[in-house]
Formats: sequence, C-alpha cells, structure tokens
Amino acid sequence: MEEKATDNNTYLAKWIAKEISDKELQELVSDTDFSTYKKLRDGITIYEQLEAPLDNILENIKEIIKHKKAEKKSQPKVRFLYSKLAFAAAASIALFFSISTFLTNRDVTFQSDFGEHKTIALLDGSEVILNAKSTLKYDEKNWKNNREVFLKGEAFFKVQKGSTFNVTTGNGTVSVLGTQFNVNSQNDFFEVICYEGKVNVKIDSSDYLLTSNKSVRHIHGASTEETLTLTTVKPTWILGESSFRSVPLKEVITTLEKQFNIQIDVTNIDSTIIFTGAFDNNDLNIALASVFKTVQIKYTLKNNTVILSK
Repeated sequence: MEEKATDNNTYLAKWIAKEISDKELQELVSDTDFSTYKKLRDGITIYEQLEAPLDNILENIKEIIKHKKAEKKSQPKVRFLYSKLAFAAAASIALFFSISTFLTNRDVTFQSDFGEHKTIALLDGSEVILNAKSTLKYDEKNWKNNREVFLKGEAFFKVQKGSTFNVTTGNGTVSVLGTQFNVNSQNDFFEVICYEGKVNVKIDSSDYLLTSNKSVRHIHGASTEETLTLTTVKPTWILGESSFRSVPLKEVITTLEKQFNIQIDVTNIDSTIIFTGAFDNNDLNIALASVFKTVQIKYTLKNNTVILSK
C-alpha cells in the first residue's frame, strides 16, 4: 500500500507540473483519487489567486517607504494596508486547512460492472473480491479505529486478524476478527457462508454464529441455518460458475442480468419457483439453457432482452 501511495504522489506532482495530461492521470489512478486531485488543483488555483493581491500590496508598501519615507505616512492608512494583508493571509490559511480536511476525511468507494469481478486490497491487508454489479464503501480516515465496510451486492472476504471487522448491508451485519466468508445481499435476499474461522451474523434482533461450512440465509423475513458440503475454498462464482441451492428463480434471474448485462422479462412466468443448479458465467446461451430448460420455461433472446413464457 505504501508503494502505491508513493506512485500516486509522483503522478500528482507530474500532473500539477503539467508533465502529464488529465487523461493520462485518469488512467494511472483510481476514479476516486482523480476526483480528489482535481479538487486539490482547484484549491491551489484559488490559493495562487489569493497570493497575487498580496504581492501587489507588498510592492505598494515598498514604494511608499521608498518615496515618502520622510513624510511618515499617516498611521490609519498603513493600518488599512496591513489589515488587507492580514485578511488575505488568513483566507489562505483557512483554504489550506479546508483542503487538508477534505483530503483526510472521505469515503472510498469501489464498484464492479456487469460481468466483472473486482479485487480490492484494504488498508489492513484484508482482501475483498466483488461479484458483478456490486458496491463496497469504507471510511479511509477512520479505518484504524473502525474496520467497517458497507456492501451492496455480493463479495468474498479474506480478513486479516485484528480488531472486529464489520460488513454492513441493508439486510444485516457480519462481524469477524479474521476469517474467510461470502456475503450476498440483494433486495430481500441475504446469505452468508463461512469458509474458514468464525462469523457472527446479526439479522434484525437475532444473532447467528457460523463456523466453517455453515451458512445462514434470510428470505422474505424468514432465516434458516444450514451445514454445507463445500468442495472449494472460495465461492464458485469466482471460478466462473454461479451456483444456487433452493433459491427463488427471481434471484437466479437477477444474477443472470448482472453477469451478462441483459434484461429478463418475467411477466408471463412464476419467478417464485425454487431453483437448484448452476450456470456458466462466460457463455450467455449456455447459461440461459442451464437455467430455463431445467425449470421447463421457454425463452427467446432478442437483442439484449430475454422473454420468458410457459
């Protein structure tokens, strides 16, 4: 992480010196850092604008001293000039502290696109892999005091040991000290699977302690715990296959849409039927056949839309 920060500082220095363009900098750093750097540059520009009047005032003072030293310029006039100088200096200092505060107090956000997996290295060395169309956010400034991330979608976590690590979602909170687990939070579907160590899951007023190969699922207000037979040390979606066990078909459809950037029309079918199976994340035609032929639903793919029928 220190090496990355050093690189970013180098890019920033070259950019401010106009050795690299906006477009080149945007390709070298994250979207969040680029946005921050633009605001910093705007602040520097304002600072330079404040400095210019100061130079003019100082030059006027020198001229007055040089040509009218014997006259001893009246005290009120001098006081007025120095008050302008003090005001400009105070404004510059205030601007400096406002920029510093902005740079050290911000949320960091990561988003994955359709069909994309994004690997994120957190400040403590923990690793997060986002599944397609998912969002992760955390407070960088307060990280040492509070290891908390906010998740929307699905992600696999490898957490380094340390203080309590919290994953907060719209459906519940997952708390660990150091372990590996998967969290899937989609609308009214919430599932946590523990691959290693221990995981505490809080859903509404209930707490669930999961150990390796255990899971808890919350659908339509009802929670169930299960013991699983896991054949991999990470979720299958990371390996290129989305798998499901006894979930409503609409959850499978949501995953298909996120993986392939398509729209699926469910108007003419029952999307609450239960599905168990898997589909390939890399081939749309195979994926559609794997899902809808299994549940005996007809489908038509036209452009970017899939129409389902009985």
